[in-house]
Amino acid sequence: MFDAYKAATSMILQIMRCGLMALCDHTFRPYLSLKYYNLIMSTHYKLVLGVAAILLATSCQKKEKEAMQATLSGQALNAFRHLPKYPQQTITIDLKDQVPRAPQVDSADYLRQLHEAQQMSGDPLQPLPVGTLGYVNPIKELINWDAGSYSWQFEANEHVVYSDYEDQIYPGALIKGNSVANFAFNPVIGYTPKPIKVSVSLPAPASKVAATINAPSYTSMVQTVNNVLLNSALSGGGASKFNFNTKEFTYYDELKEFFASSVNTNAIFFNTSSSGTTNIRKISKRTGLMAKFIQKNFTIDMDIPKAGELIDLNVDQQILGNYAPVYVSSVTYGRLGIITVESDADFEQLNQAFKKAFGILGIVNGTNTLTQDEINLINAADIKVYLVGGDGAKAVQTINGYQNFLQYLGGGQTFTPQTPGVPISFSLRYLSDHSACKAQFQVNYGPISRTYARFEYRNQTYPMKWGYAPEQNGVIVGTMPDLYADVHLAFYQDASCTMPVKAYNFVKYNYQLHTLTIEIIPAPVSGGVTNTYDKGTRQNDQKGTSIYMGNILINSLDEHVTSKGVVTERTKIYRTYSLLPGEGYIIVNNP
Repeated sequence: MFDAYKAATSMILQIMRCGLMALCDHTFRPYLSLKYYNLIMSTHYKLVLGVAAILLATSCQKKEKEAMQATLSGQALNAFRHLPKYPQQTITIDLKDQVPRAPQVDSADYLRQLHEAQQMSGDPLQPLPVGTLGYVNPIKELINWDAGSYSWQFEANEHVVYSDYEDQIYPGALIKGNSVANFAFNPVIGYTPKPIKVSVSLPAPASKVAATINAPSYTSMVQTVNNVLLNSALSGGGASKFNFNTKEFTYYDELKEFFASSVNTNAIFFNTSSSGTTNIRKISKRTGLMAKFIQKNFTIDMDIPKAGELIDLNVDQQILGNYAPVYVSSVTYGRLGIITVESDADFEQLNQAFKKAFGILGIVNGTNTLTQDEINLINAADIKVYLVGGDGAKAVQTINGYQNFLQYLGGGQTFTPQTPGVPISFSLRYLSDHSACKAQFQVNYGPISRTYARFEYRNQTYPMKWGYAPEQNGVIVGTMPDLYADVHLAFYQDASCTMPVKAYNFVKYNYQLHTLTIEIIPAPVSGGVTNTYDKGTRQNDQKGTSIYMGNILINSLDEHVTSKGVVTERTKIYRTYSLLPGEGYIIVNNP
């Protein structure tokens, strides 16, 4: 830059000097002495040099600034990349007296929702979540058998809009970086907002669903949504999409998973502020079921901001704080329900009955018929519903019976510009690098202990095979009977196998099936003995005291006999199930 400056200055100076000399020679030289002529020339030369330097320096600064702005205009806003992120805080839920429960994920629903998420996602900066969209997703299982501890780590890519901060949630809202961990979501104030670009996830041309919000605010979000809906092909209304999840629970503290925050669930469901470990609410009946459904109408998504968007680059750093702020990058409109059910029925019965009820509501696919026993089960259950959107207020309602349940949660399967739904969840990104800001959870179960396990052959039967007697034409005799048995992988608390126990459903039991085949007739060429080993893994998905492997042929004598009773082939088969070493169980030899 300095060399260019020197060269340009020299060139301009020469041009102006030559012009000045010509002018002075023509105008002043005939009338002035040589002394005064040289003085005038020296003064004008210095003046020209100063003016040239000022003009050139101003021009260089302008060009440099324009070049920098041109470079930044095509890139994501990165002026705040120096700000550190607030240290990640993990929300811990302790269920130390509870039997561990592996996360239950319906694979069909998971694949469907993941495919939907892939189609709807156009954001290369945020990879798809590990689990279902809009829920707390299982990330890592932590087991320490020696210490007797079992935990699951989760993360949430979306947060529920709660009444305490609902007016602060809109695309482009800046949140203090140190207020996310405690879910206070304190806004950044005192800065000059810049325009942002947004789009609404509706099936319409981009020109119909994209918009620029000049000054991000809650009001501008509502206005943008209304304008897009009125001008789109869905001005007459559109159909909603549903996500649904159920899970067994014992403590109301576990509902933090569904809220994706450390919100005080005691205060929400029981109107009490008690949050100490001695006052954590526990279900009063045998079984607890918690369910969450998201009726997703559409999302309003913000583009990754570029320089000149979202926030003024000259903002006072003290306004932002010591940590990188986060901004709301997406808001989901629709309806959301978090439901708790207490019942004296077992979880499988309870889960099946309520899935059918949600099927009638159109929230899940499936049968629309309940048995009278299932209706009675729902009528006898204690049901509480936290509903956001629709006709429900953001407060917990107690539901009395099956018909009341359908009436309260029914409707709302479509949306219109007049009834678009309400903001029910939102996503965040860091201002520093635009990566997703997620909530981290850890649920601690236990204590856990290894179970004793062995294979057992139950209900053994010995069906007789009948055939022609050797060398006795027409004589029918019985051969050595086969052995069939119901094979069970059985679990016990003690090494003597006298106290059956329901094994954990997350333990993987490694086993081997050894098949010994002995060929007797015709005479084998090389011993006639064949060994095959088939290995596998089973888990106690049904949560019983044993795993049923099937009614298996254990021993057999296979003979081919001619009509004259001549044995042409004779083969013996022996099958043996055995456990292989693994984590979480102790192998007991069969008696």
